[in-house]
Amino acid sequence: MNLDLKATIQDFEIDGFSLKVSICGKNSPAIVIGSHKYYPRTFSYNLGKKLQLIYVDTRGFTKNDPVHNEADFTLEKIIQDIEMIRQKLGFEKIILIGHSIHAFMALEYAKKYPNVVSHLVLIASSPISGPDLFKEADRYFDESVSPERKITFAKNMEAFLTNDDQSFTRRMLAFGPRLWYSHAFDASHLWEEVEMNNLGSDIIWGTMFTNYETARVVRNIKCPVFLALGRFDYFNPPHLWEKYRENFSDLTIRIFEKSSHTPQLEEPDNFDRELMEWF
Repeated sequence: MNLDLKATIQDFEIDGFSLKVSICGKNSPAIVIGSHKYYPRTFSYNLGKKLQLIYVDTRGFTKNDPVHNEADFTLEKIIQDIEMIRQKLGFEKIILIGHSIHAFMALEYAKKYPNVVSHLVLIASSPISGPDLFKEADRYFDESVSPERKITFAKNMEAFLTNDDQSFTRRMLAFGPRLWYSHAFDASHLWEEVEMNNLGSDIIWGTMFTNYETARVVRNIKCPVFLALGRFDYFNPPHLWEKYRENFSDLTIRIFEKSSHTPQLEEPDNFDRELMEWF
């Protein structure tokens, strides 16, 4: 994993937020939106030899601070944070990578700064959000033929709902059977020492992207787009993209057959090969 590379950590103070950046590898710069601790644990060591991976915190991955309020957590401010960090790091052109909900942020950034993004990589994302997504994800999971997966998920959710710890991280761990190819995979090591801002996470994963108009946004994306999806993703089902394909000007889709919500970790060799061949 990229944690084995000699990463450099930088800290950027923006609007009272301490946004950390972890830089690994060399060659073409690729900004990965999200936690500077979580995401380096999901991309391969070898990919860091081919790209310079820059893992950038969002405001959702910061310490809780009572001076911040709801107005501090807007999509526009998150996009501006990324742009300010890009400028401070001195990158003229970047590859931009967004996983899961961070794909929406990546799309918005690429729409606002089209001359900056050379390539856009969306991983395990969904074109819809909110109740419509929950309904489709539940249906996809209900139609799964793996009873072991459903049993494990039911046990996990029972334990989660009866636990005093209702944090975002605990919820993600409970959702494991819907997030990982192996229904028994323990992802707790990925979340070790990952800071979450309670207010920020509630907004980002709660209301920020409700009624997000994906079709309108992707029509404005002119750079090549690589969409990586996991066949067993019961969080963002891969089939949801079908009716949105025609809205892209340059789209490549790869579905990973032994992956769920994190193909870059679950099939690192396949993921790296497909991504680099696309570049």
